[in-house]
Amino acid sequence: MNQAQLKELEPHGSALFPLRVHEFISDPTLSERVAMHWHPECELLVVTVGQASLHLNGATYALQQGDIAIIQPDQLHGMTADVGQPFGFFAVVFDPIFLQSAVPDRIQQEYLNEPLQVATVLPTNNKLTTQLYHELLNIRALYYQQAAAYTLEIKGHLFLAWADLVQLATANQVKQITGGVAVTETKAVIAYIQKHYSQPLTLTILAIHFNLSKSHLCRLFKKTTKMSLTDYINATRINQSTALLQDSEVAIGTIAGLVGFNNISYFNKLFQRRMHLTPSEYRQTFIQK
Repeated sequence: MNQAQLKELEPHGSALFPLRVHEFISDPTLSERVAMHWHPECELLVVTVGQASLHLNGATYALQQGDIAIIQPDQLHGMTADVGQPFGFFAVVFDPIFLQSAVPDRIQQEYLNEPLQVATVLPTNNKLTTQLYHELLNIRALYYQQAAAYTLEIKGHLFLAWADLVQLATANQVKQITGGVAVTETKAVIAYIQKHYSQPLTLTILAIHFNLSKSHLCRLFKKTTKMSLTDYINATRINQSTALLQDSEVAIGTIAGLVGFNNISYFNKLFQRRMHLTPSEYRQTFIQK
C-alpha cells in the first residue's frame, strides 16, 4: 500500500510555513479522546487540562496537566481517558524540514539529520523542560496574535525549543520505541479500514486481506492501539456518519448504509452509545444552529 495513503490528511500549516498550533478540548463522555493516527510532522504537545493516557507505537504513557509529550514523525499515536475526566492540550505541529538550511551546515549535520533520542514525556522539575514550556507558550501566543514578523519570531522560538530538546536528549538519551513490524501492520489495517469503512469489514475479510490469522490480527491490533478491532471499525463508521448528519438531509437509514451498517437499529444503538444522542437528536442540534 502507498505510504501516502496511511497518513493523517489534515494539513499542518502550509508549504511556505509548515507549522500549526492546534488547540484541543476532548469530549469527556468518550473514553477515546484522540483516534489512532500518525503524520510526517513532529508534534510538541502540552497538556492544559486533566489527564489521559497516550498510546504511542504500542507503549502507553500517563499524561497530566503541565506535561509535555514529544511525538516524532510517523509515530502511531492516540489518547484515551476515563469517561467524565476532562482532558485538553495544545500542540505545536511542524515539518522538521522547516528547521533545515538550504545548505547542509553544521547545525543541520549535528542536530537535525537524526531523530532525537529524547523521552516521549519529558521529565518535570527540569530547567530545560521549563525553558521548552515557555518557548511553546511563546509560539502559541505569536501564532494567534499574528503581529508584524510573527512568522520570523515563531521560527526563532522553534529553534530555541529544538535546542532545549537536543540538550535534554544529550543529558538523558532514551531509545525510541518503534513498535517494529506490529506498528507497520497496524497502520496498514487502519488505513484499509479508513478507506473501506462503507464496505463489509469482518474479521475474516481483514485476516484474509492481510494474510494473518484472525487471532493474531486481533491481538496485534489490540496491543498496538489499546482498542479492539471491532470497536475501531464501529467508531470509524460512527465518526463518518456525523459529517453526513450535519451536512445533508439524507435519510438516516441511507446514512447508516453509506457508512457500512446494514441494520439501522444497530446503527442507532451504536450511535447513541458513542455520541450520547440518537442520530435524529444529533442532526437536530445542527438544524437549530
